[in-house]
Amino acid sequence: MRDMGPRDRSIRNIPVPKSHRRPATYEVDHDDREEVYEPRPAQWRGRKTFWIIASIVVVICAAAGLLLSTLFAGATVVVFERRESVEGPITLGATLNPPTGSLGYGIMSGTRSATTTVPASGTKDVSRAASGVITIYNGYSTESQRLIARTRFEAQSGNIYRIQESVDIPGATEEEDGSLTPGRETVTVYADAPGASYNSSGATSYTLPALKGDPRYETMYAEGEAMTGGFEGPEPAIAEEDLARAQTSLQQGLAQAAQSALASQIPAGYLAVPGSLEIVYSDIAQAAGENNTATLSQTATMQAAIVKIDDLANAVAKEKVSGYQGEAVTFVDPAQVITSQSPGQSEGSLTLSLSGNLELLWRYDPGALKSALVGKKKDDFERIIQAFAPAISRAEARIQPFWDGSFPDDPEKIEVVAGVQ
Repeated sequence: MRDMGPRDRSIRNIPVPKSHRRPATYEVDHDDREEVYEPRPAQWRGRKTFWIIASIVVVICAAAGLLLSTLFAGATVVVFERRESVEGPITLGATLNPPTGSLGYGIMSGTRSATTTVPASGTKDVSRAASGVITIYNGYSTESQRLIARTRFEAQSGNIYRIQESVDIPGATEEEDGSLTPGRETVTVYADAPGASYNSSGATSYTLPALKGDPRYETMYAEGEAMTGGFEGPEPAIAEEDLARAQTSLQQGLAQAAQSALASQIPAGYLAVPGSLEIVYSDIAQAAGENNTATLSQTATMQAAIVKIDDLANAVAKEKVSGYQGEAVTFVDPAQVITSQSPGQSEGSLTLSLSGNLELLWRYDPGALKSALVGKKKDDFERIIQAFAPAISRAEARIQPFWDGSFPDDPEKIEVVAGVQ
């Protein structure tokens, strides 16, 4: 044991057990103020770090949710349109100028020409008048206008041509704006005198000299293509049997060409009426060929009735659907609509007969539905759909993201699709 000197007896030098020691403190002088810092417990520091990380995660999730809801927001509306089947046969009347609410039809027309070569032997003297096909228009009245046989038509060249038989020109159709769409009829006309001077190529228009001074002069007129066949003098002689065979061949070819041409020209949304095709053939024009042959040519002008699909469906619904009140309808498959017609087209009326099982489809405007849904709450969906009855029988809606209770404010983000029935 070490001896204690006088200095060792001071109380400052007496050792203190570790368990009785106080935590160390540090004094720092800042601007004459005394601050004391003590180390934080490790448990407190852990809790602080947890809350910082949790806050960051919440912010990131909220931002991601906002971004996703912006990028992928949208709605899909599945619409089940009203359908109804009706059984044929159904007989309907159609007119060229129908009154409001009645079924009407239109006329398509076209022209085709063909040539062929036949053997010839010797010559013969002929005196033949030119002929051609013209279409006469009645823009004067909704009533038909009758032209008697030998009515004159004057070409722009001053040449006169005549019809050989009386003809009734259907009345004009009055449009919604009050204007008139002329009725028309196609006929063959013949030159007033024989000779090549009455031949013409290309389209031309005709007036009716007998109507000068009459209000009809400006609104009744005709248009036509070439006038051919006019000739005086010797021409190749053709045997009667060769001429007959050539004429049959020309007309068969022209008939096929006419049907193909008209089928390709039917406007979208229309149906051709089977059996309504009418073809008017010009007289055969003859010209000398090479090596004892003759060239024969003929022109065919054809017309056929067409009917608007939606108008036909509307007429069927009026006839067969109880409670129908003029809503927009069409056929589910227009290609399955089979029609036939009875004579009467030249008088401006048709009797149509529809057969088979016809399925009607009620129509609505998808754009109007989108506009009605923009920004609306999903709870209002059924009420909005009811406003489109009876065209829409039921509908379903899916909104993304799933927690969004309203339809998008942008109509482009609302998709409307047809439901499978």
